[in-house]
Amino acid sequence: MQILVSGGDGFIGRHLCQRLLDRGDSVHVVDNHITSQPEIIHPLLTRSEIDVAESVMLPEDFQPDAFVHLASVAIPSMYMDSPELVIRPNVVGTQTLCEAAHKLDSRVLFASTSEVYGAVIDAKPFGTQIDEFSPSRHGLLNPRSSYATAKRMGEEIVRSFRLKGMNTCCLRLFNVVGPGMDVSSRGYGRVIPNFVKALNRREPLPIFGEGEQSRSFLWIDDAVEAIIRLIDFPNTMPECINIGHDEQVTVMQLANRLISISKIDPGLIHMDSMPDEPVHRRPNIEFARELLGWSPTVNLDEILHRIVSVEIDE
Repeated sequence: MQILVSGGDGFIGRHLCQRLLDRGDSVHVVDNHITSQPEIIHPLLTRSEIDVAESVMLPEDFQPDAFVHLASVAIPSMYMDSPELVIRPNVVGTQTLCEAAHKLDSRVLFASTSEVYGAVIDAKPFGTQIDEFSPSRHGLLNPRSSYATAKRMGEEIVRSFRLKGMNTCCLRLFNVVGPGMDVSSRGYGRVIPNFVKALNRREPLPIFGEGEQSRSFLWIDDAVEAIIRLIDFPNTMPECINIGHDEQVTVMQLANRLISISKIDPGLIHMDSMPDEPVHRRPNIEFARELLGWSPTVNLDEILHRIVSVEIDE
């Protein structure tokens, strides 16, 4: 197969590209390298260093069977300061990519996010799951709103092309983690990279608010496996699908488990909480299990052990 991956040099992108190359697919990466750098060199991989919002450049005789749209800044401290870093790739870039895919009759997989649900289950008990038909509840024009709003608009654009007969899917990813995540930008968000950076510096782990907000974390290889199964899906892909792990943990519990596993205890420091941050986020993944035969294979303790073994300096 021939696959175009926008954002292919980013965290999820490079793991996906390596899997595709390993099985013999030809891959073309479109990436502006704002938060990434090209690492993979392979005879079946080509690359265009360009903003997907400006163009989708294809090599001669390259006609992708699928476009996988991963391009977007995902570091909250960056997009809260510069919302255009998520608006351009997820809105303008999604339109550009879908237009190119429509001309080639290619399928489109859009990397959306659990952020599109907002605070829909905040008032419900711990453990409540979010399914694909859950409503969405968001504050407006706040420091966090640009990311979720841009992803929601991206989903609407993808849906508009689906109504034209294209085979499209919005992947709602829940906190994909693994080795090699960017730790250069410390600040609000991206909790595991923040904790890793603090542990390596022997500094207190930063907790925003009381640490009772909860998240679910998915190992990168499990996320890539779900994407691969959608690329290969023989029929019309679902309009949207949750891709995550349904194991839930509070940020405070996460910090204490990392301290215990790493055997490094620099303590904790509480920071001001962020307005309009969703309190809970746990996916219902029954649809992915039934449709794709896919389930996460790595639980949270194993995720943390793997990250500590690779990322934490002894």
